[in-house]
Amino acid sequence: MQDAEAFAQLYNLYVKKIYAYTLGILKSPALAEDVTQDTFVKLWEHASSIQTDRPFQPFLFTIARNLSLNIIKRASRETWISDEIFGQAVHQSENGLQYTERKQTSEFMGLAVDQLPPKRKAIYDLCRNYGYSYKQVAKKLGIKDSTVNSQMVKAIKTIKEYMIRNGALLLFLFSRF
Repeated sequence: MQDAEAFAQLYNLYVKKIYAYTLGILKSPALAEDVTQDTFVKLWEHASSIQTDRPFQPFLFTIARNLSLNIIKRASRETWISDEIFGQAVHQSENGLQYTERKQTSEFMGLAVDQLPPKRKAIYDLCRNYGYSYKQVAKKLGIKDSTVNSQMVKAIKTIKEYMIRNGALLLFLFSRF
């Protein structure tokens, strides 16, 4: 079992099943991803002790279940875990694919924003990430409202162009604008 190729085949065969299983328990895509990875790490670490005369899939799912239950136990002591589970339970309609798409799009968005000139980036950041109105940003930075407006228009245009050039999921992302 220490054979990396055999392990890769097992991983590819079971990773989606384990992820779906842990997502069903934890309701949080981020926590399910962590537990899925931890399941395969534990499998790799204990490969020499696996009993080959017993069915493999139940063994793997038992590892995943136990790790998931450990996360839930920790949630009673660590509030960020409880908050994560609760926050994701509210958005249960989002499946794993949607979560992955949103995460990738968010990463592209961050890269696009990083490409903006410094002042435009600051204006964009204050408006989008901190919720300031154009008037508040203008006052804070000592510029005209119309300057904030024109910089936001340019920032959004630049971000959209970056996303198009890089094949990002525009319909998903820009439904927020």
